[in-house]
Amino acid sequence: MALKETQALLARIFTDAEARREFFEEPRRVARARGLSEAEAEAMAALDRREVEAFARSLLGKRALDARKTLPLTAKALGKEFDRLLFEAIDGPPQPQRHRADAAALTRLLASRPMDPPWIGDLARYEMGFVAAARLGAFFLMRRFAYPIDEIARQLLTGARIDVSSRRRVGLWLRAPRGRLFFRLF
Repeated sequence: MALKETQALLARIFTDAEARREFFEEPRRVARARGLSEAEAEAMAALDRREVEAFARSLLGKRALDARKTLPLTAKALGKEFDRLLFEAIDGPPQPQRHRADAAALTRLLASRPMDPPWIGDLARYEMGFVAAARLGAFFLMRRFAYPIDEIARQLLTGARIDVSSRRRVGLWLRAPRGRLFFRLF
């Protein structure tokens, strides 16, 4: 069996819904197009669609768990909607540095459209600021927020009801080479 080609095809159908759909419409043709022999294509065609779908869902669940760890306040604020919005944002196979890339994709989605609550895009951008700042070396980032994101974060952490109105803030993340991170909201 062409191990490299087989692994690549399996990875593709486990992580990409469109590739999975295409594969199960014509499994032999797709397998042959990926460089597998006739016998290998026949073996791939014998895959059970329900089992493949179940495994693909489990991989998505792991991605959601990792994204929740990356954006914990956003996940708390969105509740059950977090996974649905994440899966909408991450259509396709995982990117390098998957947990950060998935969180960034969700952040872009939340910031790109009107949401309920209206400050959720700011919250995700705030958390992604700290994710970006975790890189080694010198770092500078400035972001504008339409809401008092520090109050929102504090209220989420304490379990209080979120009660804020639109008040602009600017966040500043700064670190000198080999220095500590400085963060301030103005």
